Amino acid sequence: MPLNLIKDKWLPVRREDGTVERIAPCQIAETDNPAIVIESGRPDFDGSLIQFLIGLLQTASAPENHDQWIEWLETPPSPVTLQTSFLQYIEAFNLDGEEPRFMQDFDELEGSFNDISELLIEAPGGNTLKQNRDHFIKRDSVRHLCPACAATALFCLQINAPSGGAGHRTSLRGGGPLTTLVKLDSKGSELKETLWRIVWLNVFDNDVAVNLTGSHGKTNHTDMFPWLVPTRTSESSGGIETTPENANPVQMYWNMPRRIRIDWNEASSGSCDLCEETSQKLVNQYVTKNYGINYEGAWQHPLSPHNLDKKTNLFLPQHPQPGGLSYSNWLGYVAKTDWSAPAYIAELFREKRQIKKEQFRIHAFGYDMDNMKARCWYEAVFPLFHIPNNQVQDFTTRIETLIETANDIAKAVRGCIKEAWFERPVDAKGDTSFLEDVFYHRTEQSFFESVKRLLEVLSSGEDDTSILNDWHAILVKSSLGLFGDWATRSDFSQEDPRRIAKAHDNLMKKLYSKNMKTKLKLSKEKKAA
Repeated sequence: MPLNLIKDKWLPVRREDGTVERIAPCQIAETDNPAIVIESGRPDFDGSLIQFLIGLLQTASAPENHDQWIEWLETPPSPVTLQTSFLQYIEAFNLDGEEPRFMQDFDELEGSFNDISELLIEAPGGNTLKQNRDHFIKRDSVRHLCPACAATALFCLQINAPSGGAGHRTSLRGGGPLTTLVKLDSKGSELKETLWRIVWLNVFDNDVAVNLTGSHGKTNHTDMFPWLVPTRTSESSGGIETTPENANPVQMYWNMPRRIRIDWNEASSGSCDLCEETSQKLVNQYVTKNYGINYEGAWQHPLSPHNLDKKTNLFLPQHPQPGGLSYSNWLGYVAKTDWSAPAYIAELFREKRQIKKEQFRIHAFGYDMDNMKARCWYEAVFPLFHIPNNQVQDFTTRIETLIETANDIAKAVRGCIKEAWFERPVDAKGDTSFLEDVFYHRTEQSFFESVKRLLEVLSSGEDDTSILNDWHAILVKSSLGLFGDWATRSDFSQEDPRRIAKAHDNLMKKLYSKNMKTKLKLSKEKKAA
């Protein structure tokens, strides 16, 4: 029987009692021994399946208003109620068979076959294999996928699609977008975190969904699920772009930039190379073709923060960068500035969805991509504070100051450690960016304590000088501690005490520079010890 992603049990979850099993999407609303988390065994699959469920609920079961959203947050609807709404779209969720196939091209594709492992974003590319450079992720480690893992890999690729050569389009958010979801803080909430609440927290009610990018007048299923009709191809001659005017807003959750058809004719029985479960329909190859849907224009995906692109003057989705996710990026996840905008879901919580006795956090994750190459998967959780609208401007200004000074000192301590290590640090080879990562890690807790204090000061109207001065003390202590830990770790034969002392003096000058004193309101008498 063909797998249908609405009717069948295929989602891997862990229940409250620790049991791991597969469920149908409507079962996330079960309250007896509820599902707690997605349990796929891969963080990218976990993040993708949560977005699958968010998209399904947003498409089929969005609440009418905020009151209904609150009601279902506290008491989920019955699985029967959910299933009834999901079944409206059942024809769009067949993974195989004669009907349109989920996330696959409407038409049969002609071309050479790709190994099924190439659906995985981290899989070594053709050039890597040709040069025999697949040292860390080996070829042929994934040769067969069960239907459930194939569906997840396919969805994960489509919503994160990196550049894949000429005409192989990136996802609507670009290659390897950053996703930020709202989640409950287990230490500061009365509601128990379940998979239902993980998903439902990130669904918009219809009162605010009208602000989502897209054409709200396009209500046909084909405007939501692009695989239900022939692909809007994007060849250089005769192709077309797909802009927000061409699709219903929920297509942002179901964007399909790649033309792919999984080959079910050669399916076999055996054990899946990812989940290790036995299946009668293991797949091992697919056909792909370039010039699929090319998403262009002012799309604003509601689950991604955006940065202003100076060339186009559009706000474009953020992407993880080398070094990971730290508090230096945090402001862009939670508040608007001249150069950034948080994900719409985070902005909604800051403005309208604060709930008494509940504390929320931001769950950020995504691939750091270098064109077609996945360099790393990053994931982090940050606080999401309530910032009153009348305090947003003062708050962002002060937080920018805290982050800017931290960035300056992070670079300074890295540079000064290199000065201590090398006679000519500019010519020194090797990646020392980890020194900045360590600095951010050491100061993260103090940063968010300072943020909390700042919100209290802004609410009371008090002066914030003490917070800025204390932040300077934290920067001094952390940077000098880091310098002390690492300055003498170079090759012993190359160690030069005079060079180390000079680098230390240089760091002190940067810590007490005129610019630093001005930004952090240090007294004129304040000087290096």
